[in-house]
Amino acid sequence: MKRSRVVVAFSLALLFPFIAPGAIAAKNVARGLDWPQWRGPGRDAVSAETGLVRAWPESGPKVVWRAKAGAGYSGVSIADGRLYTMWDEDGKQFLVGLDAATGTEQWRQPLGAAFTNSYGDGPRSTPLVDEGLVYAIGTNGLLVAAESKTGVPQWQHDLVKEYAAALPAYGYSSSPLAVDGKVVVEAGGKGTAFIAFHKKTGKLAWATADDQPAYSSPIAIAIDGVAQVVFWSANGLHAVAADRGNVLWSYPWETLCPVSGDPLNTATPIFMPPDRIFLSSASGAAALRIARVDGAFRVETLWKSEQLRSDVNTSLLLGDHLYGFDRGILKSLDAATGELRWQTRGFERGSLIAADGTLIVLGEGGNLALVEATPKAFVQRATAQVLNGRNWTAPSLAAGRLYLRNHEELLCIDLRG
Repeated sequence: MKRSRVVVAFSLALLFPFIAPGAIAAKNVARGLDWPQWRGPGRDAVSAETGLVRAWPESGPKVVWRAKAGAGYSGVSIADGRLYTMWDEDGKQFLVGLDAATGTEQWRQPLGAAFTNSYGDGPRSTPLVDEGLVYAIGTNGLLVAAESKTGVPQWQHDLVKEYAAALPAYGYSSSPLAVDGKVVVEAGGKGTAFIAFHKKTGKLAWATADDQPAYSSPIAIAIDGVAQVVFWSANGLHAVAADRGNVLWSYPWETLCPVSGDPLNTATPIFMPPDRIFLSSASGAAALRIARVDGAFRVETLWKSEQLRSDVNTSLLLGDHLYGFDRGILKSLDAATGELRWQTRGFERGSLIAADGTLIVLGEGGNLALVEATPKAFVQRATAQVLNGRNWTAPSLAAGRLYLRNHEELLCIDLRG
């Protein structure tokens, strides 16, 4: 098993993860333009939207509204004219539903006591919205399914108490995933490292594997016609069958904090169809090929590199190239070889999404930029200071509006001009 002990300056915040054009009411936001979960519709941080602005004036982008928020790194999810996120306030943690058109809070659902940490207080996980319910995991491991319109709880599970899961040092950060009629979560524990619940009832569908939780979020993929869910937990990458939960293959990869010894696998794995996976932690990156031979899956390492060490946020794949943060440096890499294409500073440990041929980059210090999505060179079209403080929550994009947040406020920006 690979053990990498690296000095990491990070916040497990994000690991863990906004709406209609100005003239369109929230109720008319097209479902196809939603951003209903961690990293968007395809869980890959890439939006299919077009017609977005290429630049903005010196005064900056058009701000639609600003709203008060609480402490936390939880991402923003958008569906059917509402947005959902989580934050800490007055000693408690909340799942919050707001009107996407105005930023007005519509409801909040308690998720337990507030979470404090030297790298930043508040929840890390991003809510999942699916078929009228919103699913959220609090920092303490409380999984709640609530009505998306009202916030009324439908079912819940305490992962720590019910399944003897080990509470991560920096709190639960993994975001829930919907697949095959189930909600899948990384819980951690003996025989319960990965758990699936039926979406509507909350009844246990399957639980499998032994491992401690880390801070990465699972993805759903299919290789050679086999539907599987890929988790990156404390000791490595694991794929389980989406229908029954049996482990299909594993790849050891462990990143540990040199001070505490806590697991630090944080970024979400990236699927590179038809059979490759990219993973990156604070210790380096790798590209894997998964093949089925005589009915069994085998994992081959295609390349390894220290050019893209993701210690806070996840990279993204566009075409044949990867874009992401090597700690405090924004880089582009060839996905086939790991070869560096370009790099630039100025965003510290930032985050990014992609849409309409553009990288939308949010710097750690709140500087927002539009960058051409090309491996040829770093070309910045526009930049503006839009937030203050520490900004580790990745942007969300829905129906032409960009949603950003930090520990104090939510911000909505019109990207259709």
